[in-house]
Amino acid sequence: MSGKPGDPVAPTPLASRAKVRVRAGAPSDPLLTPRARAARRRLAALLADPGPLPLLEATLQIAAEEHESMDVLAQIARVETIGAEAAERVAGLTNPFARLDAIRVFLFDELGFRGNVDHYDDARNSYLDDVLERKLGIPLTLSILFIEIARRADLPAEGVGLPGHFIVRVEEQGRQLLIDPFHGGHIITIEDCKDLVVRTTGRASLFRKDSLEATTPRAMLSRLLLNLKRIHLAQGDYIRALAVVERLLVVAAGDAKEIRDRGLLLAHLGQSGAAVQDLESYLALSPAAPDVESVRGRLAWIRRRAGGTDVEAHDRLRLLARGEERIPIARVDAREIEVGCDLAEADGPQDVQYDWWNKQRLF
Repeated sequence: MSGKPGDPVAPTPLASRAKVRVRAGAPSDPLLTPRARAARRRLAALLADPGPLPLLEATLQIAAEEHESMDVLAQIARVETIGAEAAERVAGLTNPFARLDAIRVFLFDELGFRGNVDHYDDARNSYLDDVLERKLGIPLTLSILFIEIARRADLPAEGVGLPGHFIVRVEEQGRQLLIDPFHGGHIITIEDCKDLVVRTTGRASLFRKDSLEATTPRAMLSRLLLNLKRIHLAQGDYIRALAVVERLLVVAAGDAKEIRDRGLLLAHLGQSGAAVQDLESYLALSPAAPDVESVRGRLAWIRRRAGGTDVEAHDRLRLLARGEERIPIARVDAREIEVGCDLAEADGPQDVQYDWWNKQRLF
């Protein structure tokens, strides 16, 4: 992937400006309410802390930006209560299979948590407070919940990001056991994992040796946000998609693809000045990317078509966020740009993984 954080970048003026641009904060920050802004800042603080990332709180802070009335501490206490009950269920059990089965029965049979197969792309499946309330989720959020409950029951659990699916790995008494929370929390085999990859992506070649390695909490947050990005783009909800991209840049500052996508979304939403800056930054950060010429074409088109002042464009964006204005979508015949999450970085069946630029021309 071009432009990964940490990739060497030539010290050009544009590259320097790209770094400043990322540090300066998200362009749509003024659109956030005080509570939503506080949630984003708290997420940034958690990610900036050099200590272990508290996955549960970070996941809830992502939801808190959308659900302003949500009490993060109350939701953490809710998980603590479930975890305490799970710890009681496994107390006295020594067999690792029996311990995991006790948690499975409690979470999935008794409490009723399950994968939302019928409405997979409901954004509520990605917000952990909604998952706790509705007992429905996607592989990633159900895995995060399972990890948090298992740890409170003294079972060391980690996430495993398979291409197109997400599972949990528990190491117990020298055994590595794989659990699929989306499908009832049952223990699965490596062959089952290969089958899951084929079923969700249609490509057996995506399963590799490193597919079963543990996923870091930061990578899990990125994957969660990539799923939300895909959902909002598919629904044409560009305001929310922009907010997700901005949080992706909080998780991975300097990610060239997300800087590019933010620029494209900003252009669509009337913020041509900020869009130009982001697309220039992308070209500086990824001078050898395969879509460089196409992005240059988009950039030239934005410069030619930019109308009104940046202040006027920002006022229009405020109105759009409140549903009081619709910004018309202009179209060009320039080459399409690949934008969106890779199959290996998102969850769900292949038919919902697509290049959003091919589906929605933004300008």
